[in-house]
Amino acid sequence: MSKERVTKRKNLLNEPDEIERRIERGTKAERFSLIRSILESLELQSEDLLLHIGFDMTTPFATVQNARNLAVLAVVEELGRMKKIDHREHWLMRQYMADLGFEIVHLNTGDGDVASNKVSIERKEDDLLPSLFDQRRLRQLSAMREEAEHSFVVVTKSWDEIKNDASAKGMSVRTLIGYIASLCAVGYPPVFMDDRFDAAQLMERIVDKIEDDHHRLFVARPKKAKPEDYRNALLEGLPKVGQQTRRRLVKEFGTLVALANASVEDLMKVEGIGKATAERIHSVFNAGDLK
Repeated sequence: MSKERVTKRKNLLNEPDEIERRIERGTKAERFSLIRSILESLELQSEDLLLHIGFDMTTPFATVQNARNLAVLAVVEELGRMKKIDHREHWLMRQYMADLGFEIVHLNTGDGDVASNKVSIERKEDDLLPSLFDQRRLRQLSAMREEAEHSFVVVTKSWDEIKNDASAKGMSVRTLIGYIASLCAVGYPPVFMDDRFDAAQLMERIVDKIEDDHHRLFVARPKKAKPEDYRNALLEGLPKVGQQTRRRLVKEFGTLVALANASVEDLMKVEGIGKATAERIHSVFNAGDLK
């Protein structure tokens, strides 16, 4: 988080009138922002709120203390989702999303216009057609793919309105369809929903379903490869080495360095590797300098 944003939140704690307003009649997002301000001033994480929580299962569960503990658990879970909307978004979208519990913040390139811990959503309206000729917009979509497990494009205009806009700019429908096809090809099939309120509801539901890990219809994007994934790919690229033999090689030698230094006799000790295969694997690591 930037120093400017941290300072802004700390300054909020010096405004008793604003604090009172948020407590008494603020939106959920404003109250969450106030909680974050307090936590940041104390240099705490939201998870630290759970330190003193405990449930007594030996007595009737319906107690005031257990109700308070559950409320804290719910708040910590909601804070952990990091539901945010960019402050440069249309004021009506900011209002709709704030009412749904999204904090209004500054989102960086690659975060999208609406974001959570796992999701980034780029909202387009009048800027959809200009993005056709703006490579920066396409780079933003690429950045979204790197930053979030799930990313989407939501267009708050109808297809007919988009076509009319394209016609007014002298753009053929064929060109427009080609652009939409390109978005689909790179993994961003746009969702057209011209009602901003409905679009806000959709984005909130997308975030909640994915953050809850019960999204059902969505398949999580593969996570970034770990070092062992590259190691396994290298091993399975060796002659006659499949998954089972690869596991045996890892168990026997532990590292690629040890495997590379193994003799033919050492390799033949591994179940499933005969002399011919051992010689071929040995030759891979001893075929001379890389060129």
